[in-house]
Amino acid sequence: MIAQITGTVQEVGDNSVLLKVGDICYEVLVPSSVVSGYRKKDKPVKNEKPSVDTFFTIQYIEGSSGHGNQFMRLVGFRRKIEKDFFQLYTSVEGIGYRTALRSLLLPIQKIAGAIERNDLPTLQKLPHIGKRTAEKMVATLKGRMQKFALDLAEQPLSTPPEEDLRSEVMQVLRQIGYAEDEADSLIDKAMRNNPKLKAAEDMIQEIFKMQNRAP
Repeated sequence: MIAQITGTVQEVGDNSVLLKVGDICYEVLVPSSVVSGYRKKDKPVKNEKPSVDTFFTIQYIEGSSGHGNQFMRLVGFRRKIEKDFFQLYTSVEGIGYRTALRSLLLPIQKIAGAIERNDLPTLQKLPHIGKRTAEKMVATLKGRMQKFALDLAEQPLSTPPEEDLRSEVMQVLRQIGYAEDEADSLIDKAMRNNPKLKAAEDMIQEIFKMQNRAP
């Protein structure tokens, strides 16, 4: 069981990082806030050594037994309290690991406080969490959330859908040969030209139009 891992981030994906530990690279699924944090970092200075990062991890098997392939996965968090919260959160029936990574749009202190207060309307604001699942969260976790309700971190583990849109478009542009800074600039320009863009396909089309208009 891999409970903690330290290495250098070699690549940032839509919902994961590639972490190099010695001669081995591990794919670690991470909350979208972690992905956004890496993408917002300044460009590294030439010859600067990459920073060493530590993730508190949960190891699990993805896929149903007897129904296709199964894969060993790692989910990683920057703080141990986030890992502890995630383990309890995903113990609720109907909340899988990937669903959980997408749904945590409130800070864990607010989610924990809502569970302790039996505040179903707040819990139902989370993506993929309906009334029945919110009721199961309270039934399963109430009385076990006090320490998380005292957490001082104010940032949620997941970012709004707009960040997911940016990540999706960034991945497409990188795949067809654009450098990250160039792709980032094109996305910013497309969003300024048309702030109502909500789908990756529409943003790609807007960027295509911009490139065609360029002298």
